[in-house]
Amino acid sequence: MSYFKKLATRCVYLAVLFGCVISIVPATAESPFSAYQERKKQANESVVTIMGSGTASPYTRLAEDIQNVVDEPNVPGGLRVLPILGRGGAQNAIDVLLLKGVDMGVVEADDISQARVKDPAVFANVEQRIHYITKLANSEFQVLARREIKTFADLEGRKVNFFKKLSSTEIACNAVFKAAQINVVPTYYDQEEAGARLRSGDIDAMVRYAGAPHNAFSGFKGDDGFHFLSIDADSVGAERYSELLKTYSPALLKNEYYPQLIANDRPVPTIAGSMLLVVYNWPVNSERYTRVAKFVAKFFDNIAKFQGPGRHPKWKEINIAYEVPGWTRFKAAQQWLDGHKEADASTGGRVKTDFDTFLKTRQVAGTAISKEEREALFQQFMAWYSKKK
Repeated sequence: MSYFKKLATRCVYLAVLFGCVISIVPATAESPFSAYQERKKQANESVVTIMGSGTASPYTRLAEDIQNVVDEPNVPGGLRVLPILGRGGAQNAIDVLLLKGVDMGVVEADDISQARVKDPAVFANVEQRIHYITKLANSEFQVLARREIKTFADLEGRKVNFFKKLSSTEIACNAVFKAAQINVVPTYYDQEEAGARLRSGDIDAMVRYAGAPHNAFSGFKGDDGFHFLSIDADSVGAERYSELLKTYSPALLKNEYYPQLIANDRPVPTIAGSMLLVVYNWPVNSERYTRVAKFVAKFFDNIAKFQGPGRHPKWKEINIAYEVPGWTRFKAAQQWLDGHKEADASTGGRVKTDFDTFLKTRQVAGTAISKEEREALFQQFMAWYSKKK
C-alpha cells in the first residue's frame, strides 16, 4: 500500500505542478497579443477620414493640407487624418452616407438638392443625416471654350464636357444650362481626355466646377485659341442670370489664376457655389461622434495655420463662422464656435469695421446690395484682408 500511496502523492505533485505551468504559460503567451490589441484600439480611436476627389482636385489638396496641419504623428493616441481619393460631388455624399469607415467628405452645397432629384431613396431626409462642419471655399463654374465660341449662349447645340457622372461638375452643369435655357450635347470624359479632345476640336468646351485655379486648364493658352466664357447678366440675360443667383453667387476668374488665359485688366465674370466639409450626423457621445468632435476642435484651433506659405490659395477664402443656407451645422462645430465668440469678439469687430469700409469703396451711392452680391464682395474682401494683415 505504501507504494500506491507514494505513487498517488507523486501524481498530486505532478498535477499541481502541471496546473501551475498551465496557469503561467497562457499569461505569458497572451502578453504580446494583449499589447497588439491595445495598440490596435489606440490606433483606431483617433483616426478620421475625409473623402476627396482626384489627385489634382482642390478637394484632395485641401484634405491633404488638413492632414499636414492637424495630424499628431508623434503623440500617443494623437489625431490622425486620412484623405481618401474619391469621385467627388454627389458620390462623396453617398459615400458619407453609406460607406463604412468614411467620416467626412468634401461636397458642393448644391450637390445634395440636385442628387435628391436623381436618387430620392438614398437622399431621403438627408438634411438630418449629413451636417456641415464649415464652408471651405468657393467653387467657380469655369467654362473653357475654343475661339469660335464667343459667348455662353453660343454653346447651344455644341458638345460640352460635363466631366464624370455624379461629379459636382456634372450636377452643376445640368442645373446651370437648364436655368440658362441652353441645350448642349453633354460628354463625360475625364480631365485628361477632355483636354485632348478640346485641343483636337472633338468637343467645343469643357467645364470644371471647382476651386480656381484648377490644373485642368494648365497648358492652355489664349494665344492658342482658347478662352473662358463669361457668365453674367449680359451673356445669359438678366432674367436667367437672376435664376442662377438663387443657387450661386457672382464670382470672377482672374489673371492671377490663369495668366496664360486671362488678361490682367479683364477678369472673367462667372458664378460660384460653396465647397463644404460635411460629416455624417452621428449620435452625440457615440465613438464616431467623439472622434470627429476631436478633429473639429483641432482643425478650428489651428485655422490660422492654413494661411501660411505652401498651402492651397483657396484657404484665403475660409470663414468658419459663415452659415450655409439650408444646411445644419455639426453640433461639435457649432459648440466650438459658440465657445469662442467672446475670444474672437475683438478680431471679429475689426474685420466687420474693415469690411464695412471695403463695401463703401465698391458700392454705388444709393444702390442696395443683394445677399448674393454681398457674399461675392466678402470673398473679395477676405482676399484683400489676408494681404493687408
